[in-house]
Amino acid sequence: MKLERQEVINTGGIPQCPYCKKPTKRTGGGGSVTCVYYPPIYNEQGINTNPDRNIRTSGWECLECKKHYATVGNSTNGFYYNTLEETIKSEQ
Repeated sequence: MKLERQEVINTGGIPQCPYCKKPTKRTGGGGSVTCVYYPPIYNEQGINTNPDRNIRTSGWECLECKKHYATVGNSTNGFYYNTLEETIKSEQ
């Protein structure tokens, strides 16, 4: 099943299942983070104009519907849901 690209919905800081569309028990299945250094560049007001844009990928399994999914993104551009198969393909 292909997931529509949609923003991650969090419940208590944990993503809810994109298949069940509700908070469920879930287990984490590992993840990865890109490793690029984004040196802070501050403007005249002291605001960092070069925020961290490393991509974080986390795998999850919903313990209710038994489906796997991934969350992909960063705090600058937001996170979205992805299937594990699509995530693995895009990282190769």
